[in-house]
Amino acid sequence: MTTRLYSNELKALVVPESILEQPNVLQEKCLTIQWMNYKCQRERNNRGEAYGPTQPVEMEFTIRLNDTADAKPFYQMLPSNEHFCFSFLFNATFNQNERLNDYEDGMVCDGYVVGIDESYSASSNKEPNDKQMLLNIKLLLLNTTYIGRDKNYTSIFIHQN
Repeated sequence: MTTRLYSNELKALVVPESILEQPNVLQEKCLTIQWMNYKCQRERNNRGEAYGPTQPVEMEFTIRLNDTADAKPFYQMLPSNEHFCFSFLFNATFNQNERLNDYEDGMVCDGYVVGIDESYSASSNKEPNDKQMLLNIKLLLLNTTYIGRDKNYTSIFIHQN
């Protein structure tokens, strides 16, 4: 198997499953995030503690695909009425068996795929005629679990009114 590297600096990755349930992720299942937009706000009291419901949150991210077949899980989720888990990992490293070794921090988002747009970049990878596909995905989130150093977890549940 030939690995095609687009960058030596993989800052953010997404895996279309929960690493809380399946922490032994293969590197080939990880997709490189090009861009991400996520804003979650809650009311806070004068001591800075959050209270009240969190409003529905939409997350949008763009991934670069090595192969168009990598888009299949996202297209299968789009018409579904079920919610799915997505793991976002920052500064991840892999061992010699191409399994997830460690990451600086991350988050597991549970939500619905509500939109997909695709485009093709002008640059190509090592094979001259092999164009890169970019997939822009929109999620409506139900909850987010933040994973910090030493695998500390903090969950935020988003209330749907």
